[in-house]
Amino acid sequence: MSEGTTEAALSRMSRLFRRASRGESESDETKQMRVNRRLRREASETGRSGPSLNFATSRPRDPLFYWRQNNMPFQFDDPQQMAKMRAYCRLVYASHPIVGSCVDIYSKYPLLGMKMSCKDERLTDFYTQHFLEEDGLNYNKFMVDMGREYWTVGEAWPLGTFNEPLGVWDDEELLNPDDVEVQPSPFLRDPRYLIRLPTEMRELIRTRQPAWEYAKLMEAYPELTYYADDNSLMPVSNVLLRQLKFEADTFNKRGVPLLYRAMRSLMQEEMLNAAVDSVADRLYTPLILAKLGASASDLGTSVPWIPTQDDLADFEEAVDLALAGDFRIIMTHFGVDMEPVLGKEDVPDLTPDFDRIEGRILQTFGLSKTMLAGASSGETYAADALNRDLVTQMLTNYQQLLHRHYRQRALVVAEAQEHFDYEERGGKRYVKMEEILEIDEETGEERIVEQPKLLIPDLQFRTMSLQDEAAQTEFFEALREAGVPISMRTRLHNVQIDFDDEIERSRDEAVELAVAEQETRKAIYVALKDKGLPIPEDLKLDFTPRALDESQDPGAMPTAPSRIPIMGMDPVGSQPTLAPTMQDLQTIPADGGVVQPGSVPEPVDADQGTRPEESDEMRGDMPKQSSASPYAPVGNLVALHQNAERMRALANVHKPKAKIAPMPEVEEGETVALPEEVLRKEPIGLYGGPRHVGMRRHIPAAEINEEYQA
Repeated sequence: MSEGTTEAALSRMSRLFRRASRGESESDETKQMRVNRRLRREASETGRSGPSLNFATSRPRDPLFYWRQNNMPFQFDDPQQMAKMRAYCRLVYASHPIVGSCVDIYSKYPLLGMKMSCKDERLTDFYTQHFLEEDGLNYNKFMVDMGREYWTVGEAWPLGTFNEPLGVWDDEELLNPDDVEVQPSPFLRDPRYLIRLPTEMRELIRTRQPAWEYAKLMEAYPELTYYADDNSLMPVSNVLLRQLKFEADTFNKRGVPLLYRAMRSLMQEEMLNAAVDSVADRLYTPLILAKLGASASDLGTSVPWIPTQDDLADFEEAVDLALAGDFRIIMTHFGVDMEPVLGKEDVPDLTPDFDRIEGRILQTFGLSKTMLAGASSGETYAADALNRDLVTQMLTNYQQLLHRHYRQRALVVAEAQEHFDYEERGGKRYVKMEEILEIDEETGEERIVEQPKLLIPDLQFRTMSLQDEAAQTEFFEALREAGVPISMRTRLHNVQIDFDDEIERSRDEAVELAVAEQETRKAIYVALKDKGLPIPEDLKLDFTPRALDESQDPGAMPTAPSRIPIMGMDPVGSQPTLAPTMQDLQTIPADGGVVQPGSVPEPVDADQGTRPEESDEMRGDMPKQSSASPYAPVGNLVALHQNAERMRALANVHKPKAKIAPMPEVEEGETVALPEEVLRKEPIGLYGGPRHVGMRRHIPAAEINEEYQA
């Protein structure tokens, strides 16, 4: 065996060994291609003369061959490929103008007209302040960020922080999907969520510096020490962490980016851009070929001119100086010939190719050029009817997704604040009850129990309709004229008009117009009277001065003059007392009745002389008005703390906090006995979820009705 053959065999054995160590198997197509290459190499090494035989291997008929050869991720169950795909989608959103604009439209347009609506206006104000205003969770901004994450990488992971003493959400943030793991459960409807602790928190637990921060963290959440490793994942309650995923694959536990549909088009666009850049680079820095020398016929002599190395160096220096200067000129003889080698071609017109790719990218979002820029000559909007319905359906489904997320967050607050639904009968409120199926954890017994039904405002959005709103408004008005009972609120739903504010403004305007009208009539009366002109009877009746009795209302119609009482002729009871009586003299203070500055009379209980002394003790057990309103503003921390007090007490009785000691320090190689809660992978401590959830079933309906009546 020759030396070259031996090296080739060793190289092949080395490649096979590396592939076997990685656990990779060689496909049949790859084996056939390797055999063909070996035959061609052996034929060239033997140096045989005559026609050569080339083996052409056909392209494998594997649908996934293109994705493998182009190094494009397609295995949705591989965390590494999914992380690579998300990173590419984020780069495309930040750099691609069409993709970035489409994602922004899908993230912001469905949020138009977002507002709260409830039968209790106090609840509407409470939840509006908590969820929509900047002092609260600021959903007007947070939902835009959540939508950008949803439409870009295919899933969003909002993590909430709940304040149990106050019964409200403190904050809500988005987690990186690469730091979250989903574990489906065969017994639970929802999967388990596990997250990796933030890098700063893991570093704090490992280094224990700063010491005071570590002490505070261990005092509040000692269970975090069991999840400080880089590969440790901590379970999180499904109440705190929620998954909003784009379900492109029904059987996949993770969301698939919508941009994956445009992956091949985006790659082709990058290849076209690279081709244009290559041509432009050659045009900007062309390759110039310079020839020096002249033949004998050109010189008219019998000896040609062949430049020496010094001549070439001098000419090269002259060219460099000319290219580096602002005013470029080279003065030389006729024995020089210069021409560009690369750069003669023009930039190709790739507009049709870019238009085709742009249309496919827009089609990923259900859009088209005619929907955005209008139809050109020869085009109609009929082809966009299906696209319009598709976009409307996608945006409506996204609104429903946001509504479900808000509802889950609001129900936690409603149970902590005891915002129960009610019905009114005879002017009194009675709580509504609902039935749930409860399973005893110890015996497994199933039973149906009643619990108060929660009441939260409904989150409303603008209706996603890409049709002509003017035509829709005319249709509603026609139905109204035909007798269909369509309210003003429904007709103004897609209009940027607040119905309640407009009612108040209309009332104020009506009052101002009425006052201005009467002032005008009074000014007319005064002007006519000053000039001695005739005054209409209605102005005389309204503005002519007249004497009134003290007991008569100034705004009432004039009546007949009352009789003046005559002293000595009328009864004494009908006349005012002119002189003080003996009782009045006894009640006059010694200082003549002058009130001293700063003195405040003590209040006198009206029932002090009529009720017995023991009535105060008997009233001690009677219901008293609560100092905390059940609809207290979010900024009133004292009222919020008092409202959530009963639910905290129930949670402490039925769901006490788990007490876990921090992980002790161990030497390398030693093992630590993990607590039972850690072994069961239950959410505990910081990510354990609100403990009051489900505690309202322990509050009887009669007790709630008594509070309503009180």
